[in-house]
Amino acid sequence: MTPTRLASYIALSLPVLFLVGLAVNVHANPWFSFTDNALSDMGSLKNPNRWLFNGFLMLFATVAMIPSLVAFKNGLSYLMPLAMVFLFLVGVFPEELPYHSPSAVLFYVLALADIAIIGIKLGQKNPINYVWSVLAVLVFFTMLYLIKARVFKGLAIPELIGAFFILAWFVYLGFLLKGLKP
Repeated sequence: MTPTRLASYIALSLPVLFLVGLAVNVHANPWFSFTDNALSDMGSLKNPNRWLFNGFLMLFATVAMIPSLVAFKNGLSYLMPLAMVFLFLVGVFPEELPYHSPSAVLFYVLALADIAIIGIKLGQKNPINYVWSVLAVLVFFTMLYLIKARVFKGLAIPELIGAFFILAWFVYLGFLLKGLKP
């Protein structure tokens, strides 16, 4: 199996991996609330089950690095491999440590910026791809609004909005790597 083919299958499977990992972590942390907590609360130094969430983040980032690197090699990414490094670091540094927040912010900023940039690049071939750029900016500002306006007590819902959009991009990327014409 070629690296591009493998990367396409991995990219297409990332939403399932994410949902299973999230479900396992939520099940292992019955106190967790999507409206009252940040996802990283499950990886807190105060949580005896922190290894499960932090390990999941590091595993997910490692697996997602494969399609990110292949996409970079094929001109379908500029920043996503770096975003995956910062996602890995979110798992390395629990929320109480000083490198956690910058790593989390940089993950989202770099991933959404990459989608916006590649959307513009692909939009030159097919204008429908500009939608990715517009949505990346909308998702970013929606996340900022929900956080700044304190619509929810916790950050989990804004984080999940960003995560689901990034996962949707990986699915599209998987199809591009399989040979779908942009």
